[in-house]
Amino acid sequence: MTREQFITDLASGSGAMGVHLNDLALDRMFLYYTELQRWNRRVNLVSRKEHDWIRVHFLDSLAALGFNLLGKECRVVDLGAGAGFPGVPLKLAREDIFLGMAEASGRKCAWLRHLVRTLSLENIQVLEGRIEDTAKAGRAGCFDVVVSRAAARPSRMLDLSRPFLSDGGRILIYTTEDLLENEGRVYKYRVPGLKAPRVIWEVKIN
Repeated sequence: MTREQFITDLASGSGAMGVHLNDLALDRMFLYYTELQRWNRRVNLVSRKEHDWIRVHFLDSLAALGFNLLGKECRVVDLGAGAGFPGVPLKLAREDIFLGMAEASGRKCAWLRHLVRTLSLENIQVLEGRIEDTAKAGRAGCFDVVVSRAAARPSRMLDLSRPFLSDGGRILIYTTEDLLENEGRVYKYRVPGLKAPRVIWEVKIN
């Protein structure tokens, strides 16, 4: 995919979801995409169907911004960050946030550190280790928002997320409606070009 096509498709799709991306964010997103292509050949990061990546990964990650779910300069941690979704697209769109990325796989952490350097990102940290251990290792209560996408079943993610959050913190889980429980608030959305509906499940910690 050419740079022009990628940027056109991403800008159009994000705009339809109520998310504005400036020129710097669009350029960095394309660099992210090209590096993901290169690394994905040797590290299994995402599905190899590259023509779906804009919708399935980049646009889906940005959905929280369409609902204004991240406050100014909030501290966000992406649990089970993997290839960097949803955390990195959120950070590229909103440079003011601090982003932590918790990931157990050493190879995926190497990718995330490479991505941070390549994209010249600041106020971002890779937290290597099991999610349960990372929370105990000095990160408990440090974040305002937990985000997670396909890291584990939503009910399990609630338990894993709570130790990371300060009082009044929130958990945002990207999932499908059939996996939800009777707690919190649900934001329904559709990614342009995809048929399957998606939801963000928000649970607040008192």
